[in-house]
Amino acid sequence: MIVGLGNDIVDISRVQVDLAKRILTPREKGNKNRITEQYVAGRFALKESYFKALGTGLNGNSFQDISFLNRNDGSLYCVIHRYRHAKHGAYNYIHTTLSHDKFAVAEIILEKVEGKVFVGIGTNLGDRKKNIQEAIERIGKVASVISTSDVIETEPYGKTDQPNFLNCVIEISTALSPEELLDALLNIEKEMGRVRNEKWGPRIIDLDILFYGNIIVESEKLRIPHYDFENRIFFVKPMAQIAPDYIHPISLRKVTEILESLEKWNVE
Repeated sequence: MIVGLGNDIVDISRVQVDLAKRILTPREKGNKNRITEQYVAGRFALKESYFKALGTGLNGNSFQDISFLNRNDGSLYCVIHRYRHAKHGAYNYIHTTLSHDKFAVAEIILEKVEGKVFVGIGTNLGDRKKNIQEAIERIGKVASVISTSDVIETEPYGKTDQPNFLNCVIEISTALSPEELLDALLNIEKEMGRVRNEKWGPRIIDLDILFYGNIIVESEKLRIPHYDFENRIFFVKPMAQIAPDYIHPISLRKVTEILESLEKWNVE
C-alpha cells in the first residue's frame, strides 16, 4: 500500500554550492569527492520530495534527518537518521528516483508492505527452547508474527567461552516505527530477565532487528540493517529458510547468496 508520494524539481542554474552547508549531511558530504551545484540540487530535490511524501512538508523536519547516497556503481539509496511516520501511517519501503539535465527531478514513494520486518532471536541460558517460544509470544502481542524459521543451534560468536546458542528468525508486520519496535523488543528482553553485564556474553534472550523492509536507519540509538548480518550465519541460515529472496538493501545481495558465501567460507 502506498502511504506517501512526493516529487520536486530544481533548476540547477539557480543553486549555489554554499547551500550544501544547510542541505547536506556529513554522510552526503563524504559520499562525493567534489560537491557540485548538480549534487546539491539533486539532494535538495530528493529531500523536498521525501518531506512531501511524509505529508508534512518541511514542517517539523530537518534536511539532516535523511541522507541520499550513491553506491560504488552509482545507484542511489537513502539513509534515515530520524524516522517519522507518514501522514497515512508507517512505511517499511522507500523508493527513490533522481534525474539530471538542466533540472534535478526527484520522486519518492513510501510504501507499507505486509511483513518484511525481520527479528533475530537467540538464547544460551536456562530453558533455551522455552525462552524462544516465550519471546515469540511476547512479540506477537506488539506485532503480527508472519512466519518463524526452524530453531538452530550454533556456537557462540565473538566471545566463545560460553554455552551454545539456539537461534531463529521471525518475520513480523508492525505499525511501529523502527525505534518504537526497538523499545518494545528491549522491554521484552528486560521482562524476560536479560541483564547486560558483558558485551557478547551469555544471555537469556537476545532480540535484534535485522531488517525493516528496505529502510536503512542510522541514528544514535539504532542501526538497520543489522551491522554484521552478512557475517553471522546464525542470522543468515534461518532467514534464508523463510525469506530466501529478500535483498539486503545496502549490498543488494539475496539472503541465499549471502548464505552460500558463508557456507563456502566455513568449508574452506
